[in-house]
Amino acid sequence: MSTMVNKLQPSFEYLETNLMRLVLEMAEKMQQESIALNSSGKYAHATPAQIRVFDSLRGEPRTISSLAEKLGISRQATHKTVHQLVDAGLLKLERLSNNRDQNVLFTEEGKNARLHGAKNLIKIEQQVIKDLGEADYQALKNILLKHHNLYKQPKGD
Repeated sequence: MSTMVNKLQPSFEYLETNLMRLVLEMAEKMQQESIALNSSGKYAHATPAQIRVFDSLRGEPRTISSLAEKLGISRQATHKTVHQLVDAGLLKLERLSNNRDQNVLFTEEGKNARLHGAKNLIKIEQQVIKDLGEADYQALKNILLKHHNLYKQPKGD
């Protein structure tokens, strides 16, 4: 039985067209466009690290430790970046009962910034729709959602 899995072979062509590279390049391009859309607005001062922390919250409270783990960076680096966002009025911290960690939550201003980011993402996705066509865009989104749902972490992480 010949399957796509068996047809994958290491080669220079494969290195240029593997799925991870294509998805990462698309994500990087979209992030650059998002930063460009923010460059003259109210949140122009946001650094890529701050944007990553902000995006990783996904609207749910998370501890600094879980954010660090999700981002693959040190707890200290995460703590520093979270405190920058707290100082900017976008996030707030809530002590947990164990007193060892803190939940990171959005402030009202942070929620507004999140909606501003959503508007920028819509502009970016509208360009992707123009580039790919509606059917291919929807197919790509459905495929990525299907894969995402296979590996979705349970709530409470």
